[in-house]
Amino acid sequence: MAPSSRSTRLLLPTTAMATARFLLLALCAAPSPAHAARSLTTPAAAATNTTNATSPAAAEYLAPHNQARAAVGVPPLRWSADLSSAAAKVVAQQQRQGRCAFADMAGSSYGANQGWASYRARPGEVVASWVAQGKYYTHANNTCVAGKQCGTYTQVVWRRTQELGCAQASCATGATLTVCLYNPHGNVQGQSPY
Repeated sequence: MAPSSRSTRLLLPTTAMATARFLLLALCAAPSPAHAARSLTTPAAAATNTTNATSPAAAEYLAPHNQARAAVGVPPLRWSADLSSAAAKVVAQQQRQGRCAFADMAGSSYGANQGWASYRARPGEVVASWVAQGKYYTHANNTCVAGKQCGTYTQVVWRRTQELGCAQASCATGATLTVCLYNPHGNVQGQSPY
């Protein structure tokens, strides 16, 4: 099964908590509740539109993305204040709806990876779960192992993607919803990520 522009889901038990659950979603295509959504931008980042990670939280997203990209020989991503702001709006909307569920990103012009954890997940942990799907991807024939998903991984390492912006929401239940947006989007049907 080749990676596609449709959603990809994977339910994994985490090592941090035996009863915790982690759910991943990769999509491509295209404010203030009780628990605030966090956009990882700084005034300097907002002024320049795209920047290297200027905050430790932004670096927590960017570093594992760029490590995975370096491992397959693709250029590093830059942090985008605009994408981070857009991701914050998405998680805030999902949070306001009271579900903290995955957003429907089908109409977005950005690529998107989403992660949901039943506990307060760290950004690097969420990205690591997306990258871990790489073990199911076979570059030689651009497919995922039968019965497995690898779309979050292929979005992380998509060669043409240049910018990244992410945000998280802490849900009333203690869960965490994470959204990362990618520009340009990846996971184009029939194309190899690198």
